[in-house]
Amino acid sequence: MKPADGTEQDSGEDDWYKRREKQERIRELENAGIMKRYRNVTFENIEKRGLPDNEDIRKNYEVVKEYATRNLEWNLEHGFGLILAGNYGTMKTTMAVAVLQQWIKDGHSGLLVPMCSLIDNLYTMRSLNREEWAKYEMRIRSTPLLIIDDLGSENTDQSWVLSKVNSIITERYNKMLPIIVTTNLSKGELEGTYSGRIMDRLRNISQYLVFNSESQRRTLAS
Repeated sequence: MKPADGTEQDSGEDDWYKRREKQERIRELENAGIMKRYRNVTFENIEKRGLPDNEDIRKNYEVVKEYATRNLEWNLEHGFGLILAGNYGTMKTTMAVAVLQQWIKDGHSGLLVPMCSLIDNLYTMRSLNREEWAKYEMRIRSTPLLIIDDLGSENTDQSWVLSKVNSIITERYNKMLPIIVTTNLSKGELEGTYSGRIMDRLRNISQYLVFNSESQRRTLAS
């Protein structure tokens, strides 16, 4: 028999609301480009798991965390971003996702886009559905925070790709909308691949952090 005070029913309702909240949270994260692998990547969870014993990564982590917590509103207002550059497997994407998670938690919206997916989506959508393509590109250009993951992984041999990257960065620069870039390319490689004017603009509105350590992927999902 059920208790007269309805405890069992209340418990069931609580479970239903919790499941619903979890599903809504997952949809919110996926809409921001945060998929299952990075769903639980937050500054709190990174610190619970423990940062690698690497001074370079720890120093950069503190800068990124300060960007997302202490100076969040100022960065949003002034369009100030980050460039996280260096070796693969050094937590660059992890840190960028943690910023976006904090951004969303604080009531803002944003979008994480792997560079290869961005170009592929723009190319495919334009062929299949011009309306969806226009909406997607407009979101990239106007979302309050854009994270471009793995800049340089796209096929830059095609001139339209470089033109599109330049166009997106220029528009966001003019609108004072922040961009966080992760890349395995060095500063010289970036300048040799993209327009010098565009890279100058990115550096002008971004703190440039270099990750010199070896890959941590054997012990830490990055």
